[in-house]
Amino acid sequence: MKKAIPVILILFLQSCAAGKFELPNEQFEFKKILSDTSKPYIYRARLKIYDKEFSGLIIIKTGSETHRIVFINEVGMKFFDIELLKNTYKVHNIFEPLNKKMFVKLLVSDFSFILMNNLQNPFKIAKVKEPEITAVKPGKIKEIYFLNRNTLLPESAMKYSVIRKKVFLSYQNYKNDVPGIINLRHKGIKFEIKLIFIK
Repeated sequence: MKKAIPVILILFLQSCAAGKFELPNEQFEFKKILSDTSKPYIYRARLKIYDKEFSGLIIIKTGSETHRIVFINEVGMKFFDIELLKNTYKVHNIFEPLNKKMFVKLLVSDFSFILMNNLQNPFKIAKVKEPEITAVKPGKIKEIYFLNRNTLLPESAMKYSVIRKKVFLSYQNYKNDVPGIINLRHKGIKFEIKLIFIK
């Protein structure tokens, strides 16, 4: 499985997305990651925020229309406990130095992006040069996921504005449809998330 989409391809898709993405003319299925509601997903996590770095465990619990995301360090202290709800979110707990409105919104946006929360009907698709890949875009939202046509799972994704790329995301080392490694990084601000699956 390819680990990343070539940068040239991403730039090409970004520049012509409006004309190329169309509603599928046949039924198109895809899989969302971490969608099993019967168990939590646990990842070893590292967050880099400007000159600070936080490490520990991130626990993701999926509900019917929610995701509860808890980030704790090695001794059990909570960095944050955030619940993504339909069209909103709830902060259950957050480490005071991180309790900034802009940072909370960034966390909510990034984890919604990672968990493909915006990718619902109606969505648009576009063919790309690589025969194993389909690009999928949620409605009018400026996110693009590159799905493997064989597994129907995402390999990478990007979030963009009209004039520039903003966030890059990659999913690697799948096992039983669970990504073993998830990497997210921003362009323009120093913020990165790296997740390594434990169980």
